[in-house]
Amino acid sequence: MTRRNSMSNHVADPPRGPLADSADDPSARVLAALTSDLGGVLESMEQVSDYLERVVHAVRRHIDGCDEVGVTVLSADRPHTAAYTTVQTLEIDAVQYALDEGPCLDAARHRRENHVGDLVVDDGRWPHFAQECREEGMRSLLALPLVSGTECVGALNLYAWAPHAFDGFDAALVRVAASRCADALVAVTALDGARRLAGQLEQAMASRAVIEQAKGVIMAMRGVPEHEAFEVLRKTSQDRNVKVRVLAQQIVTGVSAPAGAEGP
Repeated sequence: MTRRNSMSNHVADPPRGPLADSADDPSARVLAALTSDLGGVLESMEQVSDYLERVVHAVRRHIDGCDEVGVTVLSADRPHTAAYTTVQTLEIDAVQYALDEGPCLDAARHRRENHVGDLVVDDGRWPHFAQECREEGMRSLLALPLVSGTECVGALNLYAWAPHAFDGFDAALVRVAASRCADALVAVTALDGARRLAGQLEQAMASRAVIEQAKGVIMAMRGVPEHEAFEVLRKTSQDRNVKVRVLAQQIVTGVSAPAGAEGP
């Protein structure tokens, strides 16, 4: 694939330090854009799915070299992919869950960052997962735990087709996103309970089917790749002030509607 050139009851101010020393620094502008995309207040469990969708697409958009992003959430120690950029992300995560090994599971369970520069060079940590990724053409990855206070609720996972796609600056940016994402999940779980979070995530995954169908319609109609199709869907939902999944259902329904029906 060719790369294109906490949300809680209170969201902290953007971090200070080496990442944000100067507003004129391109690195600081990337940080500001990322934190802006992840800003806001998460008020109920029903907002979790849309928020996590925003997280994965914002990370992919702002981390140069990143091709795919997923969020793994642990519920009763069971991993769930709560949000992903494309179906291939979901497939890679599913390999880890089936094998019960991989960087995102390790990050979530042991609260440590995992960075692999090149999966072709087997370092022995996850041999079966690495073999599966090599067969798919995935070369590098970065997985960070979602830690808020004393709790770890999952992992934020980045994948790239190119080797050595992520550097120290990328990792620093992803730490900001992971921290805000963790704060959001922990805060809303404290309000609504872990059982409701698990149920909400299951409903969200069920609703993804219609989003994938809508993306397929846009790809066919406009001749664009999958990531661009989602951006069309996202921007149209913002312009029309409707939820992405509601718009997706309208698009899918419109495929069999009479000629002349409005599309995205």
